[in-house]
Amino acid sequence: NIRRDLILIDKVIGAGEVAISDHRSSQPTFEELARLAADCRVGGMLSGKAGILHCHVGDGPARLDLLFRLIRETEIPPTQVIPTHVNRNKSLLEESFQFIKEGGYIDVTATLQLEEGSHLSVSQVIRSAQENNLPLERIMISSDSNGSLPVFDKKGELIGLTIATQQTLLDNFKYLVKKEILSLEKAIKLFSTNAAHYYRLTNKGRLSPGKDADLLIFDQHLQLHQVISRGQLALNEGEPLLKNTFSRSR
Repeated sequence: NIRRDLILIDKVIGAGEVAISDHRSSQPTFEELARLAADCRVGGMLSGKAGILHCHVGDGPARLDLLFRLIRETEIPPTQVIPTHVNRNKSLLEESFQFIKEGGYIDVTATLQLEEGSHLSVSQVIRSAQENNLPLERIMISSDSNGSLPVFDKKGELIGLTIATQQTLLDNFKYLVKKEILSLEKAIKLFSTNAAHYYRLTNKGRLSPGKDADLLIFDQHLQLHQVISRGQLALNEGEPLLKNTFSRSR
């Protein structure tokens, strides 16, 4: 029960990913999706959490139809649900921009540009958002790290499979700044502050007394030298320092 989990389990802040517009999904109906969103909404209110419904969007022709119905035919606010992988193709991105205009947020997948096909890169998305005068505060970028990246042929047959990596976040951050697409301050928001605000992660996304001391230390050329996680040095000059039970020893 989503509502109960939100209330009783501290680490649960929402539900997802629920796949829509995808031949691999469970094909949820509008009523099922509305019920999930309602449970997230009420559970979030009762627990003091964001209660977000996270939706994986495939490349099906329906695109965001279910989400637009949700915010137009129910009282669920647009901020309660977020579509991800919206840079699969131009048509989907255009609908996601409309979703922003109607009060929602979107999530862009950094890894998609590495696949073959019609996917749009992070830089293309941001340039297009700027051209459309959209608030960048409503756009987040994620890596889909360790998620599968299937490759299909024109017949829809699986012909390859790779794995997403979090390295794409760092690569895209550096690209946006070095190419002067965004200032350093604005680029940081896409990868940190925006998500912290949206998901109500109050200890993340900013540096202030009492918050988690999460830092990336770069030089003037944006080369990463150190990572500090919750005040502890986690990475130093390419060497990971924090280990857990499943870390590979050197």
